[in-house]
Formats: sequence, structure tokens, C-alpha cells
Amino acid sequence: MDLISLPTPLPSSPSGGAALPWREALPGLRILRRGLEPVRAIQIYGQRCSGTNALARLVERNLGPDLFFERYGFKHWFVPDQVLFGADVLVVVIARDAFDWLRSLHRQPWHVHPDIKRLDFSGFIRSEWHSVWDDHVGGIDERHPMRAREMLHERDPLTGSRFAGPLAKRRAKLAHWAGLEERAPNLALLSYETLRRAPEQVVRHLGVAAGLEPAVPFQPVDSYKGQEIRPFRPTPYDPFRDEDLAWIEARLDPDLEGLYGLPHVFAGRPS
Repeated sequence: MDLISLPTPLPSSPSGGAALPWREALPGLRILRRGLEPVRAIQIYGQRCSGTNALARLVERNLGPDLFFERYGFKHWFVPDQVLFGADVLVVVIARDAFDWLRSLHRQPWHVHPDIKRLDFSGFIRSEWHSVWDDHVGGIDERHPMRAREMLHERDPLTGSRFAGPLAKRRAKLAHWAGLEERAPNLALLSYETLRRAPEQVVRHLGVAAGLEPAVPFQPVDSYKGQEIRPFRPTPYDPFRDEDLAWIEARLDPDLEGLYGLPHVFAGRPS
């Protein structure tokens, strides 16, 4: 992985310091563009079950087949401190509404320890997070020496401890990725809900930020994860229990959710 030094230090994060030239392109899409060079690559980050695959396929189909890459690390992981982003890279972070994200993750608990997978929703959201190398990772089969061992990179990088639960991990990653404005000249924060509601507009605004002309006509992604295997059809979730909703809301940071245009309360929405 190449490390690219920037000529001057970047301004401070949203939590303090000099104001940065963020632009709200759409509700749920904020863009910071400081690089003077044309964008030649888009690096995507986001939680599992947050639309990273669909976003990558939209970028490839509408802005360029070679534009999406993971030169700066895997899309679901924390970014090591020594990684700096080139001025020709647009970093896009996508985040999903915490309420739907938790229900989706419970339904598809990627790489979670089997003991946690067996829990009901109430137990799942309150359980300490324990990720393992399993057969959902390419190349990991029953004979692989890493099989069933813990994914240490899914622990808290500041303490080395497991996260208290999925919401704690989500909060840490979303704050970490939003903080990439200190290392990335070009950064976009996008909500999954905005991508679902207005994919063509999202692509158009990312194209403007990147200095790229989108494909005409717009090429949608209608299949699950953009894999062209089966159509994407939203599946209804079970209603929340009142005590679970209250527990979730108490653990959301309104300011952090607001950076991505996401709600921190569930009131008034259908379950």
C-alpha cells in the first residue's frame, strides 16, 4: 500500500477547529472537495449491511469500471493511522439508519461468533461483539488454520478490547471514518437511505465532485448487492419491542448520526 504525503496538514475534524468547505449536495449527502487534481479513484468505507456493494456497482457502471478500488484498505475496516490519501482519491463513507441496520445485521450476522448468532434480537444487540474468521471469508474452509479464530481487527483499535456490542462498534467506525477528513482531501458522507431513494442524483453529485461525467442513460443496480444473481426485494422486519427501541436510542450520538443525515430517534416511523 502506498502512503502519499500531503504538502500541508489538513484542518481539524467536525468536533472543533477551523471550518471546512463541506457542501450539502442532498439531504444525506455531504461532500468535502479540496484536492486540485482530477479524481482517478473512489475508495468506499461502510459497515456490513450498509449498501457498500450496491454503491460500488453504481460507481463502476456510471462513473467508470476501474474507478472503485480498495488500495487504502478493505471497505469494512478501520484505516490505519499511517495511511494518507492522495489528492486524486475521493473517499465515500456510507452509513445506514441504526434501527434498520441492527435488524439487517441480526438477520445476516456476518462473521459473528456462533453463540451470538443464536441470540434473539434483544440479546444480540446487547451482546459483546466477537467476530471470527468463517466460511463467509473467501479461502477460509474447515482446514484453514485461521478458521474460527477471532478477527482481532474488529476489536476497538484504541484499547484492543472487544466492543460492548454492535452499536458500540458502529459508533466507533462511523466516527473514525468521518474523521478521515484529517487525512483525505476529498471525502463524502452518504446515507444508505439517500442512496436507495435517489441513486441517480447521488451518482451525479459524486461525478461533479470527481470531475467525471456519469453514464447516459443512468445504469441502475436492481439486484442484491449488485451481483446480478437475484433481484433486490426489501424484506419487512419484525416490529421493535419498546424496551429495545429505548435501549438503542439511548446509545446513539445525535451529532454523529447527523453527520450522515441519519435519525437518532425512531418516533413516528413504521416498525
